[in-house]
Amino acid sequence: KLTAFQRLDFTCDDVLDCLKEDNIIGKGGAGIVYKGSMPSGDHVAVKRLPAMSRGSSHDHGFNAEIQTLGRIRHRHIVRLLGFCSNHETNLLVYEYMPNGSLGEVLHGKKGGHLHWDTRYKIAVEAAKGLCYLHHDCSPLIVHRDVKSNNILLNSDFEAHVADFGLAKFLQDSGTSECMSAIAGSYGYIAPEYAYTLKVDEKSDVYSFGVVLLELVCGRKPVGEFGDGVDIVQWVRKMTDSNKEGVLKVLDPRLPSVPLHEVMHIFYVAMLCVEEQAVERPTMREVVQILTELPKPPNSESPTSPAPCTTLDPPTTTITKDQQQPPAPKSTPPDLLSI
Repeated sequence: KLTAFQRLDFTCDDVLDCLKEDNIIGKGGAGIVYKGSMPSGDHVAVKRLPAMSRGSSHDHGFNAEIQTLGRIRHRHIVRLLGFCSNHETNLLVYEYMPNGSLGEVLHGKKGGHLHWDTRYKIAVEAAKGLCYLHHDCSPLIVHRDVKSNNILLNSDFEAHVADFGLAKFLQDSGTSECMSAIAGSYGYIAPEYAYTLKVDEKSDVYSFGVVLLELVCGRKPVGEFGDGVDIVQWVRKMTDSNKEGVLKVLDPRLPSVPLHEVMHIFYVAMLCVEEQAVERPTMREVVQILTELPKPPNSESPTSPAPCTTLDPPTTTITKDQQQPPAPKSTPPDLLSI
């Protein structure tokens, strides 16, 4: 039986017809994702979760997904259309995102095609999605697995926060909930969560800061900086919060970018990854800062940067010749995070 969260023109049998080897677009420990074509011609993404072990209460995030995504609607949160469930399998049906995940686009072979203005737009849109979860839902929702692979892109590269399998409800802002074990993705987990297992909305803020650093640097959070070093530690060491340092870590695949925008988004990223959770901004503040981008001092030259943060950005647009680090080598991750 298909349980729908909106009016749908397909059936559970149509969903089951999608479960073919040729339709697989993503695989992982949390299940398999298929691309499906419905009789109407519309495309959907179907996530098939692993079967529950006998006697186990672990549902691989199935209930978390339907309890959160099933009740919310926002332009920048992926839409859960419905689900099919029985004692053998759980299927989640989502709107299809043809450009896959930000992680795949940013770190895959096409990473060089993600221009700066698109990166900035994605940052703002993803921030708005998280802001909605933290400030406009009741009770508020903590995502707990914010990462570039969980930000999906539609045909216009519009960002949608996805994968709510680890999401938790918090009754009041400013409160925390103690988890029984660490959940999330290595490189994105806030320090206090790793040490205390206490999670709140500031844990998501930290993870979002890591995503912003990915957008600036074009590098994965871990695996490129030596043993035990993540992107936050690497950036702090390389930049020392000054403009020359930011030039060293900037994605070399970006041919020319407005420095005032780079410094602005870098500044926000470093606020988000503050060691102490209380020092981090809220997602509402993040959206406000990102959308209040100061204009360059010379209105006739839109790519001429203006100082907009305490980082004292330079006054020229960066060109490729000025960039220092080699392009990161990476293999494309799955098209959809699962």
